Amino acid sequence: MVAEAAWGWNYILQKGFALDGVSGTSVRGFLHDALGFDDGFIDSTVRTIFLNNSPVDDLDRTYIKDGDRMGLGSAMPGLVGIVMGRDNFYKSFRSGIEIKDHSRAQASPARVSMKVFSTLAAETGRGLLARGILVDAGVLAEFLRDRKAQILSADGLDAEGFLARLETMTGDVSIRVIFA
Repeated sequence: MVAEAAWGWNYILQKGFALDGVSGTSVRGFLHDALGFDDGFIDSTVRTIFLNNSPVDDLDRTYIKDGDRMGLGSAMPGLVGIVMGRDNFYKSFRSGIEIKDHSRAQASPARVSMKVFSTLAAETGRGLLARGILVDAGVLAEFLRDRKAQILSADGLDAEGFLARLETMTGDVSIRVIFA
């Protein structure tokens, strides 16, 4: 796609996509393997992590499994942002909703539904899209319909051909997006 299209993809990152991983992998391991984040980036920038609607503090003792839902963000503003942020002095205020299950599932394929928010989406979007994500075909077709002019090529097809094929598909489709 044309480079100017990159900012629009934050919509998809925030609406939701999926990534494949391995059940029993720690949250930190999943962030390394599936998203390509290194420890320094995780520790300094990925300040808010929710797994199945619960805040995560211990990235090394919380494990993913098939069907999990994960939300990621940078530091959030205000009191709620401080309280929901990872591993902070005020985390006791949310003790009733934090992850309680630290059991490790047996290793098997796992698909994790993802959402990446705020400045984290803007900062990591190009890299995530270049690595590849899974997006619902209908959501992707609707998103791209108004952006046909920004598509340079797609699987060897022009924009019209790609959208026509996409509109016949159901379920998640694997995409990689490169901006030129």
